[in-house]
Amino acid sequence: MSEDIIQIIGGLNNKAGLKQHIYRNTKTVFDELKRYAKEIAERLTPEVIKKDKSLEVQFSEISEFEFHLKFSGDTIAFIMHTNVFAFPPEHEVSKMEYVEEAPERGYCGMIQAYNFLSDSIKYQRLSDVGYLLARIFINSEAHFYVDGQRQLDFLFKDFHQNEINEDTIVKIIEQTMLYALDFDLYVPPMEVMSEITLQQKNYENNPNGLATGKRLGFKKE
Repeated sequence: MSEDIIQIIGGLNNKAGLKQHIYRNTKTVFDELKRYAKEIAERLTPEVIKKDKSLEVQFSEISEFEFHLKFSGDTIAFIMHTNVFAFPPEHEVSKMEYVEEAPERGYCGMIQAYNFLSDSIKYQRLSDVGYLLARIFINSEAHFYVDGQRQLDFLFKDFHQNEINEDTIVKIIEQTMLYALDFDLYVPPMEVMSEITLQQKNYENNPNGLATGKRLGFKKE
């Protein structure tokens, strides 16, 4: 048996096995996110429809790796990536003592939360943009780290201490919803809409409409 084959076998037994373990951890967390998102929708709906029945909070399972949480004009799409990632050497995670003492802890699965306008999904406006609210990274020890907007950018940075549980999952979902509610749809600048073609005009009169996003034509906050 050649040295190359021995190295390949070692790689499969070690790194490939590690990545499979991380994938399973990430899928478990994603399934828990899905379960608690559904519970939040069921709990909130009776409260909000007292004033307006159109305010129902809806949970939709799109696939094994995607689900949506719709409320008012917003929809948050939670998407699990099926690959495992490593952080670049310059990233703060790679410089943490927790990762430096055991580099395999820096390999993570990833779950992303995107904010879309609900009409973008309803009318399948394929040019509309969604905005990334949070990225949840889970490693082989089921520790997690979050990149995100506002509170989500500093609440869950202690990779060494952060372990997934019901409280943290609910907190992450609630914070994405709060940010989406406060992230308004702005009128695009005049210069962005100053000219349209006849084709665009005809398209705009269709429910699919022109491309729309909460900050389309503006610099992101």
